[in-house]
Amino acid sequence: MSKALILRPAQTGRHFLSSHANKQRLALSMAVIAGALSTVFMLIQWLSFSFLAEKIIVDDASLNTLNHLFIWFTAALLIRTLLTRLQTVFSQTASLHVRRSIRSAILGHWRISSPINLKETSVGASAAQWVEEVEAMDGYFSRYWPQQMLALISPLLILCVVAYLNWLCAVLLLISAPLIPLFMILVGMGAERLNQKYSTIRQRLAGHFLDRVVNLTTIKMLGAENDVFEEVGEHSDNYRKVIMKTLKLAFLSSTVLEFFTSIAIASLAIYIGFSLYGAITWGPADSLTLFTGLVILILAPEFFQPLRNLSQYYHDRATAIGAANNLVVLLNEGSESQVYNERKNLNEQLSSEIGTSKKPDCKARIEFHKLCVAFQENHALTAPINTALNTGQTLVITGNSGSGKSTLLNIIAGYIPVTHGELHFYPCHDLPIAYLPQNAWIKNDTIYNNLTALAPNASKKDMLDALDTLGLASELALNHSGLDTVIGEHGQGLSGGQMQRIALARVLLNPAPIVLLDEPSAKLDLISKKFIIKALQTLKPDVILVIATHDPSLISIADIHLNLDTLKEVENAVLV
Repeated sequence: MSKALILRPAQTGRHFLSSHANKQRLALSMAVIAGALSTVFMLIQWLSFSFLAEKIIVDDASLNTLNHLFIWFTAALLIRTLLTRLQTVFSQTASLHVRRSIRSAILGHWRISSPINLKETSVGASAAQWVEEVEAMDGYFSRYWPQQMLALISPLLILCVVAYLNWLCAVLLLISAPLIPLFMILVGMGAERLNQKYSTIRQRLAGHFLDRVVNLTTIKMLGAENDVFEEVGEHSDNYRKVIMKTLKLAFLSSTVLEFFTSIAIASLAIYIGFSLYGAITWGPADSLTLFTGLVILILAPEFFQPLRNLSQYYHDRATAIGAANNLVVLLNEGSESQVYNERKNLNEQLSSEIGTSKKPDCKARIEFHKLCVAFQENHALTAPINTALNTGQTLVITGNSGSGKSTLLNIIAGYIPVTHGELHFYPCHDLPIAYLPQNAWIKNDTIYNNLTALAPNASKKDMLDALDTLGLASELALNHSGLDTVIGEHGQGLSGGQMQRIALARVLLNPAPIVLLDEPSAKLDLISKKFIIKALQTLKPDVILVIATHDPSLISIADIHLNLDTLKEVENAVLV
């Protein structure tokens, strides 16, 4: 059976961005080519304009004889505009594909992540990563990445033209140009750290705010509205301060760059003016004409413009690296055991290939060798467990709350790694497992869509048979709309017992060789419990059942009863 590909993200934010840039190399390269060609036609535009001005002012030429220069100027202007637009289209296309790729990677990570790890992450923080941090990549790929290439190519093209006209002016431009990227690097290092901190604070603020919104009813009942209002305001103010620090750096960078640019252009203007006036005669000053002087003066701001644009977009780079560092942490953290990932892939394939109430076609076996229930290596909750389960057998786990019942189920499911002892599955290590937790996932949709979510190929007849086995088909047909019954937000419209049985119906529709149930009858009345027991007895011959419960009626169907409160005594009695 094929295994799904597991994404291996880059180790740093820079590597993360580079890897995605390499995937969109063609589109980004086309953006750079379009930008470079735009510079070429900009040169043609201003050369034709300057030549036109010299002919009119100095040579007193007739406009009728200069039509070709007007055509060159107009054509260059239009083509330059078109190429600038193409540059934007190519870079934004690359950015769009990168953001889609990153969101696919995040989805893939969530799909292979253990629910135990997902519970440790705030929903608000996850939403901020999904929306804001991915969107933070847009400026880097659509603006900064092409501009970092154009900041080298465009000034070189302009420098070549200026050097051909006047080598001294080219030297002045060449001397002043490195000051801009040097200052960008110095400012950028601080901006990058601030943006990463800003990204983390943004996640925390989103999670904090969403948690308060979810618990508005409780807050109102406790009369804590003013306290919560002040708390949210304090967090928002801290967020504002971090944003302002980032903006201060950006404004400082722009101010210094404008200063250096103005000084350089002013120096050129003074040199050209005094040369044309005749006050400067050394070097290439004698060769300056209205045409060459006007071209150099017009091209001087154009020489610095790509560098100034890069400086503006450098903030996009700092923002993207800060967000990328957080995304790398997300994609690297919670790397569950290979056992869980393989089972997850098999469960998904089982859902897509079977998806009906077919019986599992393999005989399974689970062996526990000195297995201890534990979260940490140096702290075991129970004595070692030594037992074996075969298809057709049921293990019922009991014990007080906190004794480790759910933890043992999570260990079997692969959500928590084995820290003490060994756990073996036969005939293969990655047997599919169906796990029904205490609070099953039910979405705000129809019962039909909730069932097809985990059993996509199940027919309506299969669904009705499964619901009838659980005593739900007649209830839903009488009081609701059958399979078309809409389950409201947080299960509104149905009782907790009905929700639990709908979740169990998905297990019946798509049974796995191993079925784990955590308190399957906790929310049910006596009549509903009888349906649950009947359904489990129907399922039992073809699967290994492992049930964590306090319910005596479920203990009665056990082949092996494991009481975690008195594990050592149970070992001597029933464990082999």
